[in-house]
Parts: sequence; structure tokens; C-alpha cells
Amino acid sequence: MSSKERFLYVALTFLSVYYLFNMYLSSEERYVDEYNVKIKALEQKVDSLHHINDDLTFKIDTLNIQIVKLDQQIGSKDDKINSLKYEINKKVDAVDSFNDDELNQFFTNRYRQYKDSIN
Repeated sequence: MSSKERFLYVALTFLSVYYLFNMYLSSEERYVDEYNVKIKALEQKVDSLHHINDDLTFKIDTLNIQIVKLDQQIGSKDDKINSLKYEINKKVDAVDSFNDDELNQFFTNRYRQYKDSIN
């Protein structure tokens, strides 16, 4: 082999190694840039989801407060219902203890203000 041929082989080998090395480095940088863009897009999505999550958490808290208020109202209504049931039962028990004459007198006194249809 002559020195020209040897020089050509060495030069071709060097150029091919240099070309491959540059392709590897430049493509790696392209992937890094693409990944960075994807990472930024995902971070923006995560931030928007955190914002949506905060809004939903606020709505949940608001609804929980309303539920507590409604539960309190229901409790007070239940207490009123129970007290009315107690009073009604007390009156019914009192009327149940009447004999026939006392029942007749009770209803006569109670509905005296209404005129009888027979009059």
C-alpha cells in the first residue's frame, strides 16, 4: 500500500467516525429538547389539574358546610316532630280514658260554636 492509499483509508475512517460521532451527539440533543418540551407540557397539565383540584376541593368544602347546616335543620325539625307526637299522644291518651258520657260532653263543648244542621 502506498502512502496515498493509507492516507485515504485513514481519512475515510476518521471522517466516518467523525460523522457518526456528530450524528450521535446531535440526535441526543434533539431528544433532550423534545423531552424537555414534553416535560414542560406535562408540568403545565399537572398545574392545571392542581388548579381544578383546588376548585373542586373548595366546592366540596362548601357543600359539606351546607350539609352540616341542613343536618342541623333536619335535627331541629325531628325534635319538633317528636315533641308534637308526644303532645298528641298525651291528648289521645287523655281522651282514651274518657267514658261515653265524658266523650259526649267533650265533643259537645269542643264543637259547640258550630251550628247543628238539624237546627
